[in-house]
Amino acid sequence: MFFSVIVPVYKVEKYLTNCIESVLNQTFSDFELILVDDGSPDRCPEICDSYKAKDNRIKVVHKPNGGLASARRAGIKEASGDYVFNLDSDDLIENDTLECAYEIIRDTGCEIVSFSYKWVKGGRTVDVTNDGLDEGLYAEKDIEKSIYPRLLMDKNMNHISYYLSGKAVKRELLTPHQLGVNEKISLGEDLCCTVPCYLNAKSVYLSKKEAYLYTVREDSLSKGFNTKQIYLVEDIINEIHRMDMKKVVDFDEQLCRYSCFMCFTILAAAAEGGHFKSIKEIKASITNSVHNKKIQCAEFENISVKSRITVFLMKRKCYRTAFCFLNLCKLIKTVLRKG
Repeated sequence: MFFSVIVPVYKVEKYLTNCIESVLNQTFSDFELILVDDGSPDRCPEICDSYKAKDNRIKVVHKPNGGLASARRAGIKEASGDYVFNLDSDDLIENDTLECAYEIIRDTGCEIVSFSYKWVKGGRTVDVTNDGLDEGLYAEKDIEKSIYPRLLMDKNMNHISYYLSGKAVKRELLTPHQLGVNEKISLGEDLCCTVPCYLNAKSVYLSKKEAYLYTVREDSLSKGFNTKQIYLVEDIINEIHRMDMKKVVDFDEQLCRYSCFMCFTILAAAAEGGHFKSIKEIKASITNSVHNKKIQCAEFENISVKSRITVFLMKRKCYRTAFCFLNLCKLIKTVLRKG
């Protein structure tokens, strides 16, 4: 078995069938599909079982709800493939994704293949993202030179793709790090796995192929902000602190920039969603957490004017002003788009 495709499943009844079909329709057939029903309360368990009955390449794991990290842990325990490909159950992959990954691995022997993301909303591509580096094979010295400086975030606010989904990772490399992810981490669990994988990988291939189709859900804006996310990111930072990061020479600086960036992102989601009543709580949550000191230490260079102004205001704890500025940016963007 060459690939184990792991799909955690929870409350995605609307998307699950298309996700499964995108795997079953692969041009490369040497794979198993592991569907992990994470205690989903809808028809997802039934859908999983119906597909298992029709295709012997499919395994189904039913478990009590425990979150994404818990579901992936259950999935990798069942995996027997040489490489593991993670796929979220509301997303899709192009039908030649596994074949492309196989050819890259066959030709290079790499331990990780990272594909680009195509962000799709209503059947239309709205954005494309990748690791931000040249396509090709990165060996140990290349990983240290090119990937480590943006493992969390570089001075230009660039970083490699944090997502575990969309990557084919050698099972022997992935398993201990996936099993080591704290199941209590509910935001950023991908980062807690991808970082140690990159730190221990001997070779990585970064691909510009837009193989992974991320579904931008209509409910994403309403669910895109919660003040608790500030403390959830704090949990990630504490978890990363426990890792052996000696290989990353500017680790502390990167962690400060990551902290600042994530708070910036959460603040922007609140502003774009018009959560004006949350401004006071946002400020209190940031200033009373590990983020407060890290934001003060975060240094950036070539970033956008919007980002520069927002970071400037955050450093001075002017969160209401930063919120209003980001909200205004959204309104201007909306007006220009309509015009």
